Amino acid sequence: MAAPLSARTRVLAVDLRNHGLSPHADAMDYESMAEDLRELLDAQGIARARIAGHSMGGKVAMAFALRYPGRTEALAVLDIAPARYHDHFSALVCAALRLDLGAARSREEADRQLERFVPSARLRAMLLQNLVWRDGRLAWRIHWLGIGGSMPQLLGFPAGLQRAPSAIDALFVRGGASDYVLPRHEDTIQRLFPHSRIVELPDAGHWLHADQPTALVQLLGEWMAAPAAAELPTCLSPGAAGWPPRHAAAPLRP
Repeated sequence: MAAPLSARTRVLAVDLRNHGLSPHADAMDYESMAEDLRELLDAQGIARARIAGHSMGGKVAMAFALRYPGRTEALAVLDIAPARYHDHFSALVCAALRLDLGAARSREEADRQLERFVPSARLRAMLLQNLVWRDGRLAWRIHWLGIGGSMPQLLGFPAGLQRAPSAIDALFVRGGASDYVLPRHEDTIQRLFPHSRIVELPDAGHWLHADQPTALVQLLGEWMAAPAAAELPTCLSPGAAGWPPRHAAAPLRP
């Protein structure tokens, strides 16, 4: 998605903690990952950005928008809601950890091992993207133990971030063949993001970018080109950290 969209504007493709080449950590929750994103934007000198995320990344995007509305120009959330989900993922973590990488002399051999636990070729291909060669042998660059140990936090969405709504313009995209954003989620979405709309992408499951890449790029391109909402001072943004203030501010001095 980043390649075609970067023809329009600058795009950062973010590896969250425990993914890609990002640092590993045993603790992994949405408040921490929202802070990781803030630190990245600070390091890049970006004061305000449009934030888009899919699945777990969508929850990180929502957490950031609720925590830092003054730094969020617009929000796009792909096939996820601010809700708790059933655990369909721990089995994949366990499957990855059961691979005998010392006996795998190629990605094809690792794929054959993984096929015993993961019948879907698409899911196996996604998992095997995280294999790299180190010192002449295959190794995981993803921190499976950190992800698996944090699964209870990752399946939910923090109650502390649901106390105040965000005034950010938000686009929610759900797959027409997906069950991740259901009618029962719409009230919560509208409560937390009153300026939101939900668009359905036909013939797409949860992996929107794999099922309908052209349609998704077009939709995100239109979202990126739309005028941004006027920026509010962070201290006046609904849901900003430290808002409402606990005490009156000191008088201004010349």
